[in-house]
Amino acid sequence: MMSDSTNVLSPGRTISETVVADALLRKISAAKGRVITTQFASNIHRLGSVKAAADLTGRKLVFVGMSLRTYLDAAWKDGKAPIDPSTLVKVEDIDAYAPKDLLIVTTGSQAEPRAALNLASYGSSHSLKLSKEDLILYSAKVIPGNETRVMKMLNRISEIGSTIVMGKNEVLHTSGHGYRGELEEVLKIVKPQHFLPIHGELLFLKEHELLGKSTGIRHTAVIKNGEMLGVSHLRNRRVLSNGFISLGKENMQLMYNDGDKAFGTSTELCIDERLRIASDGIIVVSMEIFRPQNVDGLIEKTIKGKIRITTRCLWLDKGKLLDALNKAAHAALSSCPVTCPLSHVERTVSEVLRKMVRKYSSKRPEVIAIAVENPAGVLSDELNARLSGKSNIGFGISELRKVVDGHPNKSRSDKMKQEDSSHTHLESVDQGTYFDIVELC
Repeated sequence: MMSDSTNVLSPGRTISETVVADALLRKISAAKGRVITTQFASNIHRLGSVKAAADLTGRKLVFVGMSLRTYLDAAWKDGKAPIDPSTLVKVEDIDAYAPKDLLIVTTGSQAEPRAALNLASYGSSHSLKLSKEDLILYSAKVIPGNETRVMKMLNRISEIGSTIVMGKNEVLHTSGHGYRGELEEVLKIVKPQHFLPIHGELLFLKEHELLGKSTGIRHTAVIKNGEMLGVSHLRNRRVLSNGFISLGKENMQLMYNDGDKAFGTSTELCIDERLRIASDGIIVVSMEIFRPQNVDGLIEKTIKGKIRITTRCLWLDKGKLLDALNKAAHAALSSCPVTCPLSHVERTVSEVLRKMVRKYSSKRPEVIAIAVENPAGVLSDELNARLSGKSNIGFGISELRKVVDGHPNKSRSDKMKQEDSSHTHLESVDQGTYFDIVELC
């Protein structure tokens, strides 16, 4: 025999669902305006109680939340639904009815991030807008672990002004899991030779096992996820079992469903990496690299390039951090040897940026650096800067001609394209020399 252990620490017995139905009817009958209920979407019997209250008070039912319709449609196909889905008022028609004529059933009893009631508490739901005249009936129990987010949701609703009715004294909810008295009664009625507590924390399972032993059960066991037990075959009523037999353990893994097709383990769906990026951010650095050469007696010993930095999920301190990242990236690029491979450039820049963010905000973002060689594009920008008098880097025009002529298909800046096929004399103020004539197009 296997038995649910969820409420083994709750003494006594659960109240009847009929008591809850009566309480719902009293609250809805006394309401003057719109009534909104929230409960577990899978509790089809509770939905039946809500439907009965709606019928007796002359209100129309509206379901707001995808999971409500999913469970109702499944129950309808199986012939067990207390509500005909076709009789429900459509969400988009809510405004066509007077508030006193509506009973809205919503998802979100556990303040799930995308659930209808939670979104409405933020004022960000397109389907449901809360007002101070609304009556919220919380016909559920806060699942352990969800207390903080549920309370925050209820606080937001209270700030809007809606009235919230919840708590044991209101009798709007009863558990679907038997209490200790009911579990003990079942054990005494069945009198199994083998008893295995299931469904609950390890503490609950252990307590349920002790309860089973107290009723005289000879063979009990508590197992964890993946563990397997066997039971010796009973040939006839006089043959007693020797107890449970361990059959080993399977390596159980959590499986994730991400969209319609993506399904797999946390490793396959990169769950840890995605959580880390959400927490620490991501930086993408794209670099167009130019390696200077010894031409016309001008010797450049550092790599030059165009750098573009894009960030996501990262605090930038009103742009200050981004400026610092740009300066650090250019400094790191200049420190690289002229002949080093692109992989060395990418590694050097990414390490510098990662250390800078860690020092700046104690975050460890994912840094993706991508370097490509595009001397024509970099030099065209440098030439434009020189023409405008903003460049302090001494490039020879012969070197420009060599690069441009050697890469006729490379893209150039829009300003260079507008220069047409012109011959231009350039004078270098800082070097005091005249450059040769270069044909750009």
